[in-house]
Amino acid sequence: MRRTSALLPILILTSLICGPFVSHSAAAPQATRTAPATKSAPQKARTPGVSPIRHVIIVSVDGMMPETYLQPGAYGLKVPTLREIAANGAYSEGLVPVFPSVTYPSHTAIATGTNPGTHGIMSNGTWDPMGRLPGAVRWYTVDIRVPTLWDVAKARGLKTALIYWPATVGARAAAVVQEFWRQDPGTEDDAKLNFALAIPPGLLDVVAARFPNFRKNFLPPRVHDTESTDIAVHVIETMKPNLLMLHIFDVDHFQHQDGPLAGRGLEALETADQQIARIIAAAKEAGTWEQTALVVVSDHGHARYTQRLRPGIWLREKGLITLDDRNRVTGWKAWLLPSTGSAYIYVKDKDDQETRRAVTELFEEAAARPGSGVARVFNHNQIVAMGGDPEAFLAIEAATGWAIIGGFTGDLVSPSTTPNAAGHGWPASVPAMRPSLLVYGPSIGQGEIQDGRLIDVAPTVAGLLGLKMEKAEGKALAVPRK
Repeated sequence: MRRTSALLPILILTSLICGPFVSHSAAAPQATRTAPATKSAPQKARTPGVSPIRHVIIVSVDGMMPETYLQPGAYGLKVPTLREIAANGAYSEGLVPVFPSVTYPSHTAIATGTNPGTHGIMSNGTWDPMGRLPGAVRWYTVDIRVPTLWDVAKARGLKTALIYWPATVGARAAAVVQEFWRQDPGTEDDAKLNFALAIPPGLLDVVAARFPNFRKNFLPPRVHDTESTDIAVHVIETMKPNLLMLHIFDVDHFQHQDGPLAGRGLEALETADQQIARIIAAAKEAGTWEQTALVVVSDHGHARYTQRLRPGIWLREKGLITLDDRNRVTGWKAWLLPSTGSAYIYVKDKDDQETRRAVTELFEEAAARPGSGVARVFNHNQIVAMGGDPEAFLAIEAATGWAIIGGFTGDLVSPSTTPNAAGHGWPASVPAMRPSLLVYGPSIGQGEIQDGRLIDVAPTVAGLLGLKMEKAEGKALAVPRK
């Protein structure tokens, strides 16, 4: 996801802590994949001498596409760790994403095994029709409506750790470094808040003392993969958690600017590979590796776009959004919440048939008009069927090569901010949105994980630890075991 700026009252934060088909190309060469062709291995009795799984480490490489490990040679990628995992562990050729396929809904789906319409984190951006929280993100665990993996593990007496995982401000775990920021770009002074709120107290000070470059590079929202992994390495070696969830996002950051599997994104993928190797080494140093399963996952893929559409202009022109002389929202009948590849449309008064009719006609006409930037319109029932926000009236899908952005003033259509821009947020019908999944460890067998969905990750992890996600909408995947 793109990091955006926001100011947040510290008192509120402190109290929380304490208490039809459209094809989008990934611009990727079609090459023969290098991952094994072996299909899913049947479940079988555990090999004598293989330890039971008592630790699971989840590493989310934000924006990593399956081609990274299926055909790394096609991109000249030096990713020896991912090659080893794909060759000797379990791998997926791509999961079914949630809708919208953006960071916060997706990571909460990974954590709960449910779709956004169930877990409650509907988008990256907050519900803010009046524009009073510019740039605010759905940071807070309290907004998650169902049990998370860390909740279920903690209830069974297991030790949990959350390292820069989305929507964990207020999470209860043995170690928590919240993904939160007040402004973008971040500063060392702002990072003091992250240091102060980390659990246990003093955790980041200890990490900074151990890793000399940590403090100068830990500047939320930009936290480099190396620094996030510094925290995870320290926690694994010193706390030995049964469940650790780590979020790293340099890959996503650079693919937004340089395109999927291109430019600086390739270097970021190689760096991510190095961080995964550090995680494995830390588990070995801690003496827990023989009882560990490593789950490498991503939240979504990426697709290129060259033009941006601001549909809020249409809403304003129809009189459905009113602004003052400083372009601040003073009232609304319909509101748009964008996620690049899609957007939700809300109607304030559900009994306002005139507004519902006007909004429907507006966007259906746009979808029927070539070159409008709108590919499809989803009605309420279709949104619910996709697992989306049940409070939304409509959703729209961006056409190939287009992105949907927010705002009610400015240009209706504008070029992308970089020549090779890419984004996500499209529905599952767009192949480029597929998330990645690999599972690896001393007790994990080799083979392909088939028919997986992002909502299946949490039940799968729970099963590895002998837990059950009672509220999950996904199912445990058939991961081959030794």
